Order: sequence, then structure tokens, then C-alpha cells
Amino acid sequence: MRSNVVMGSESRSIFVGVDVHLSSWHVTVRSGEEILFRASLGGSWVELKKVISRWRPEQVVILYEAGFSGFWLYDEVVKWGGACIVVPPSRIPVESGNRIKTDRRDSVKLADMAARGSVPKVWVPTLSQRYDREVLRERRRLIRQVRQVQCQIKALLHCYGLKVACRPGRWSEVFVSRLWQLRFGHRLMQESFGRLLERYQFLRQQIVAQDKLIRDLACGEEYGEKVKWLTSLPGVGVLTAMELLVELGDITRFDRAEHVAAYIGLTPSEYSTGAQVRRGHISRCGKAALRSRLVEASWVAIRFDRQLAEVYHRIRARQGGKRAIVAVARRLLLRVRRLWLDGRCYQPATAA
Repeated sequence: MRSNVVMGSESRSIFVGVDVHLSSWHVTVRSGEEILFRASLGGSWVELKKVISRWRPEQVVILYEAGFSGFWLYDEVVKWGGACIVVPPSRIPVESGNRIKTDRRDSVKLADMAARGSVPKVWVPTLSQRYDREVLRERRRLIRQVRQVQCQIKALLHCYGLKVACRPGRWSEVFVSRLWQLRFGHRLMQESFGRLLERYQFLRQQIVAQDKLIRDLACGEEYGEKVKWLTSLPGVGVLTAMELLVELGDITRFDRAEHVAAYIGLTPSEYSTGAQVRRGHISRCGKAALRSRLVEASWVAIRFDRQLAEVYHRIRARQGGKRAIVAVARRLLLRVRRLWLDGRCYQPATAA
């Protein structure tokens, strides 16, 4: 390991770029145009703290990319007394034509961004908010696992030319009982198929238990009143309301309604030059799970809300059903923001 260390002036701000990986971190420390330290370290806060302790905490600003490591490093830096910025990877500039990417270059780039003052950053939720998010995200993981097992069961049935009557959509108890009645005429194969069905039923039970946790969370002091406001909207149930609440966190951090839509990826992309203006599909940036949840809610909302139904049918006539329902989802999101900010339930006559 090679490093280059120059002790800087006590009065200067120290910018630390950290390229975080599982077992090792590459760290670049700079002040102004001068690189004070550059080396690979063991991937731990203890190792990083040894380096940055050469300066006072109030001098140090640490940057690292958002990703698999979450926000625990942010917590440690703040607890130590320094400043920490978590940078969205999609907002880090990439040089045109540069095909070389290394951990060393990444850490240098982060430190350079901090020194220049051009640092985009992600909002860091509190530890309690992160725990609440995991309750909802675990349910999404269970849903994905159930779908995977369902695909495995259907593929296996197709492989052996077996057909079991089933209505489209969620598997009913009658359909599952029919699956249990299938006989393959081979003892080991039968046991193997039984374990696949047991896995499916176990995951369904896990989802029911997770739903109970979400309902308990929704009835708590932190979310109870807000859930009441949001579920007054047509199409928005407890699950949708909780997804919005835990993923958006503090709605006041968005200055404008357009910023909320952009955060979820419900703004149209644009490719314009000169007098030519071209708008394409939505940007799809940000929270894909929230977009999906809002679209599902919108299909229900247009059945009960006359204003949203008119929007849907008007846009559908010109641009098709997919774009129409996305437009409805955007309007539903803006209503959510308005009710959340005003602290009130939905009233059709005064809807945003």
C-alpha cells in the first residue's frame, strides 16, 4: 500500500472522498488543490477514523456514493462530529471518452467535487425511518419470492404437460388444493413437488404476518393521522399510504410539486434543440416501487373519482391507455402531497 501524506493547515477545510466497497475503501483527502492523503484502507470506520483524526472534526467533510452500504457510515461520521454527504451515483459526472474507471479515480473525483462545491446529495432518513422502510421493503421482497415460486410451479407443470384449472390473478385456496392432489407416480418427485408447494404456502403466511406489522405501524403515533389523510383519496389504501410515507419521508423537503414527481420518476423526458421540442416517456428515475404502487392505485381511483376518470379518458383518446394511467398517477401523487402538507382529508370539491 502506497500513500502520500501532507499535513495541511489547521484552518483549511478537509475534503475526503471515499470509494466504499465490501472489504476495502479507497480514500482521497484534499484541501483546495492539494492532495494530503491517498491510499486504500480496510473497509471499516475504525481505519478511516485513524486517517481523518489528524484534523479537527469540524474541518472534515466526507463524501461517499449511495449504495449497498446504506447510511451507517454517515451516522458514524456525524456522531464523530464531522460533516458527511451521500452522493447519488447517477449525478456523478462522467468524462466523455474516458474508459478508465478505478477505485482510486472514483475517490479522487469525490474529493474534487467537494473541493469545487458542486456536490449533489441524497436525503438521509433517520435511523427510525430506515427501520420503518425495511418493514415495507421486506413485504415487497416476499411478494417477489412468491412470484418466483409460482413461476417455478407453472414451469414444472408445463414441462410435464399438466394443466390445472385456474382463474387469472392470485392463486385461490381451491387451486392450491388441486396442486396438492396432483400425482406424478414417482415418490421422490412427489416429495420434491410437495416441498415446492410448502415453500409457496410458507411465503404466503409470511406476507400475512408482514401485513400485520404494517398495520401496526400504520396505527402508531408517527403515521396514524397521516394514513387517515391519504387513505381518504380514492384508490389509496393503507399499504399505498405507508409506502408513500416511509419512502418520501419528509414531504416539506420538496419545494414544488414537480420535485416530488421527479423524485419518483413521473416527469416526462425531453430531448429538445433549437426550435424542435420532443418529449418522450417518463424519466423512470428514483422510486420504481412507488411508481408501480401509484399506477395500481390509479386504476382503482378512475373508477370512483370523476375528475381523474375524465383525465384518463381524455389522454387515452389521444395517446393511449398506458400514458393516460401514468398521467393519472402523477395527478394522484400531487393530491397526496397537497393533503400531506395541509394536514387534511380529501374533499373532491377542493382537490388539487
